[in-house]
Amino acid sequence: MDKKKKLPQLSDALFDQLNKLIEIESSRGLFYLIVIFFFVSLVWGAFAMLDEVTVGSGKVVPSSQVQVIQNLEGGILTELVVHEGEVVKKDQVLVRLSDTKSTVNYKEGRKRYLSLLAANARLHAESNGHDKVTFPPEVLDEASDSVKIETKLFQSQMKSFDESIGYFSKSYRLTNDELVRTKPLLAKGAASEVEIIRLERQVNDLKGQIEDKKNKFKADAQAEHNKNQLEIQGLEQSNIYSADQLTRTIIKSPVNGVVKKLHVVTLGGVVQPGMSIMEIVPIEDNLLVEARVKPNDIAFLKIGQEATVKVSAYDFSTYGGIKGILEQISADTMIDEKSGESYFLIKVRTDKNYIVRDEKHLPIIPGMTAEVDVLTGRKSVLSYLMKPFLKTKQNALRER
Repeated sequence: MDKKKKLPQLSDALFDQLNKLIEIESSRGLFYLIVIFFFVSLVWGAFAMLDEVTVGSGKVVPSSQVQVIQNLEGGILTELVVHEGEVVKKDQVLVRLSDTKSTVNYKEGRKRYLSLLAANARLHAESNGHDKVTFPPEVLDEASDSVKIETKLFQSQMKSFDESIGYFSKSYRLTNDELVRTKPLLAKGAASEVEIIRLERQVNDLKGQIEDKKNKFKADAQAEHNKNQLEIQGLEQSNIYSADQLTRTIIKSPVNGVVKKLHVVTLGGVVQPGMSIMEIVPIEDNLLVEARVKPNDIAFLKIGQEATVKVSAYDFSTYGGIKGILEQISADTMIDEKSGESYFLIKVRTDKNYIVRDEKHLPIIPGMTAEVDVLTGRKSVLSYLMKPFLKTKQNALRER
């Protein structure tokens, strides 16, 4: 009976021992798990890297100088095509000025130029003994009236010339025939040698007079041709200027940009020569961001470092940022006139001038504020976590 009573006690003791063993094994497993977790975290912390950045705040600025739109000659404003704040493309029409005077000047100069070309074509034919006039293609295309006038004048001049030498040519033929008939009579004694000499002199005189008239006709034509040529050369230059002047009445944008300010808005108003009509802020394929960096953060900045530009108008967590390169660091600190705080000015150039969102290009224009993160290095998570302890230790060792 006593043995039967002790059996439950032995079972309870065994159960307690088993529980203790289980607790010990559980604690040991938890310990191992903690050790493994700590070891894995240590390894991860040693190899996982974090970016070290220097932060600056600033704004997007024009990557080139603001373009001041002017007109050399001035004029009357007939059309204002753009308005302030409008984005314009290179060679887009901005303003039109009255072209009445410029058009008249150009047309008059062009007409005179073509008229002289036609006249010189005729004079060239006259001075070289051609039987017809060969006009330049531009004269044939643009000055048909001048072609008709010069053609008729050529025919009239040649007819007048032929008439002027007609008498001498006829006298030359008759005298020469008489000389030919008289020479045989000299041998027969029917004609004297003096008569032969007289006839020969007359023939030579008439021949010389004919040649003189021909040479004079050609020389006069050539002299007039040369005179016209000088005027043509002058007209070529003045016509180029007139054409440019006419072209400049249509004022176009020299760059892609944004219309910043209009100085003339009244239609029919007078634009003075050289007057500023408007200003355009250029928009390039890339952007230039000027940012201020505290003097304490400037030590690790170097030109060429990568940077991320976060534009305030587009939430970074939603739209992201733009990659860029640190392009310039000011040589010395600058002072903010309002706050009196000192700062270094840095410039970062981006690789594009827009942010992509849902396959749409969201433009970034000068004047938008931005934050710049310049990548100055990389360090492990472990180094980052240990830094406070190492710093405390270093400071503690300096205490007296």
